[in-house]
Amino acid sequence: MNRTRDRLLVPVGPWIARWFDHDGLRKEHSTGTTDHAAAERILNKLVTDAALRRDGVIDARSDRYAAADRVLLSKHVDEWEASLRARNRTERHVRQQVARVRELLDQMHVERLSGITLSGVQTALNELRGQKLTWKTLNYYAQAVGQFMRWCRRDRRIPENPLDGFVRAQTASDDQYVRRALEADELRLLVSTTQNGPASEELTGPERAILYQVAAGTGFRVSELHSLIPLNFRLDDDPPSIVLGAANSKHRREDVQPIRDDLAALLRDRLANRPADQPLWPGNWKKHGARMIRTDIRRARARWIRATRDRQQRRKRRDSDFLAETDAAGRVVDFHALRATYITLLVKSGASIKVVQELARHSDPKLTMNIYTKLGVHDLSAALDRLPKLPSPPQPERLRATGTDNASAGNPADPHLFPHQLGRETQQPGAAGRTDAPNV
Repeated sequence: MNRTRDRLLVPVGPWIARWFDHDGLRKEHSTGTTDHAAAERILNKLVTDAALRRDGVIDARSDRYAAADRVLLSKHVDEWEASLRARNRTERHVRQQVARVRELLDQMHVERLSGITLSGVQTALNELRGQKLTWKTLNYYAQAVGQFMRWCRRDRRIPENPLDGFVRAQTASDDQYVRRALEADELRLLVSTTQNGPASEELTGPERAILYQVAAGTGFRVSELHSLIPLNFRLDDDPPSIVLGAANSKHRREDVQPIRDDLAALLRDRLANRPADQPLWPGNWKKHGARMIRTDIRRARARWIRATRDRQQRRKRRDSDFLAETDAAGRVVDFHALRATYITLLVKSGASIKVVQELARHSDPKLTMNIYTKLGVHDLSAALDRLPKLPSPPQPERLRATGTDNASAGNPADPHLFPHQLGRETQQPGAAGRTDAPNV
């Protein structure tokens, strides 16, 4: 023992060992004994361990992992929450993710990082499933705790991530919440009915009508719409656009969203004489957006059904999915369905996937196409109609008479033998060809 560096101090009580660790830092620790010989042996072991760590015989990282495991799990979650806020995540996202992690860890009954296991997470998810949560919701819980554990691994709090290889549940057969997109005719009738409707959720009928038009014309989310003020609108630009500030965008960046000229014209009237820094749609409506739009949808559907005096036609309308809150396939309409409507109408217009992705402000085109694009069998059939026609076989009589297909410079071959060039669809997307289209 080098007495100049490693020594025992004589306190009142147990001996205190003082030594330098593998990083050259002075350490001081109680030996827990008043026996000098025992204290010497403890000090010798501490010095030997420091030398072994310094020489790489013992992995010094194990000390860090052990120290992290002695900290209560709730403390790690608190520090992860602080790191999320430091990365400029939205307050809603932070609260939601942290709440999911805390609930899942409470279900597992663990207090240390070492208590988190793959099987433990799976068991906890199954128990939460018993509380009537869908697998889609539980996948969000799994994603949150996976994010937390990856942070612990990056911050060198755990030697390895026990959740590596975790496979989320398949939700295709789950009783999940599936939205549908509104047809163009449904949207038009919703807007016209709401325009003349009573006040709801602190907004007048005309205010809600143009709110629905902006939502379906931009794909903005509820929180983004709620944040809009006149200063966000650049209606005289070419093209006109709405600028969404980074503080209000889901992706924490400024978004410039182009809009149609007809929507810009409607907004000019709406913005006239409005304070530049006051919300266009104030109040607490964003918490009840689904309830608000469903009330207006029920009113619009009732108007459409009453518009015909023919009993058979009225019965047919009642049985149809036109403006139904929930259609025959179980798909529902809520406020966020207006975003799905915007993206679906873009796809129907013939826009490329890249253009649709940019206008939807998605980072992944798979999210655009798989989650938000809602195409029906009629849309698929219309796409098939735009394919080239198959070539027709030559007529046997013509072959016997001429020995050829009678094609020449002066007598061109049957045009069906050649594929037709694909043309751009000229009709506007919508439900104009439906037999149950509105007649009001």
